[in-house]
Amino acid sequence: MDVRDARFKIAIAAATVVLVAGFLLYLHDRASGYRPYQGPLAAPGTPAAAPGGTRRIALNTQPSDYPRLRALGYDLVDVKADPGLVAGVPAGMRALLWVGNFTCGDFELGWDEFQRAVQRFGRDPKVYGWYLSDEPNTGDCPEVAGEIRRRARYIEAHAPGQVSFISLTDWPMKPLTPRRVGVDLVGLDPYPCKGSAETREHCDIGAIDRMVRMADAAGIPRARIAPVLQTFGQSCSKGDKQYWMPTRAQFRGILARWDRLVPRPPLEISYSWGRQDEWACPSLSDASGGAHPDLQSLMKARNTAR
Repeated sequence: MDVRDARFKIAIAAATVVLVAGFLLYLHDRASGYRPYQGPLAAPGTPAAAPGGTRRIALNTQPSDYPRLRALGYDLVDVKADPGLVAGVPAGMRALLWVGNFTCGDFELGWDEFQRAVQRFGRDPKVYGWYLSDEPNTGDCPEVAGEIRRRARYIEAHAPGQVSFISLTDWPMKPLTPRRVGVDLVGLDPYPCKGSAETREHCDIGAIDRMVRMADAAGIPRARIAPVLQTFGQSCSKGDKQYWMPTRAQFRGILARWDRLVPRPPLEISYSWGRQDEWACPSLSDASGGAHPDLQSLMKARNTAR
């Protein structure tokens, strides 16, 4: 046989394998209910997210916080699926509705309540999306993946244009990828400024790299990742005392690493704006200078850059 004929046949066979694999993947996606996210995609090597391309949210807020949040360039707020709270979201901002669970706990809304909420708010222009789970732990409760999948599919069917979102930590991720559970966006929450008082000169920025690599290995596309920025410490919390509020220099390092690994994400999250007695104190609402580093001015510059 002529060598060129052999190479041609090999090339045809390889192309056939690729086409068949692609068709099978298409059939799997159709059967599983998976749909590609239609928002802005990440472009390797690009700078920090452009205004309008990334939605910004600081978690754990109250209506009285909204003017300050808007002044800092945030355009989303987290609220429960309550008509009064949704109606109170001001012009220029939208709501990410908290309806989820934490790790293996109960969901904020049972299945029937969840369906009614989606039917009520699924076409509300004030609603950006649905926060379905915070750090689900499929190692301890594998059934949580199925519940997230059921809810994400219901949102897809009844809330066109709205986003389904979960936030993950460094627990098993593979059962919770967008392809497996149908969510649009996945938050990753490495918090690099962690350790004893003696270690506070250096945050472990590599924690961001490690969690992004975990997501890569699990099959989570980087275009679906929502960075969760550490804007809290625990010096005044009643529970955990592992984390400290980043200094301005440390926070710039956190931002730079995220910009390198996940440039122009569709969503960026600051955790946390409000204090949480057990987990987050001080928080971004305190971080305006003086007793705490001025992270607010850094976020304002980032969120409102032109």
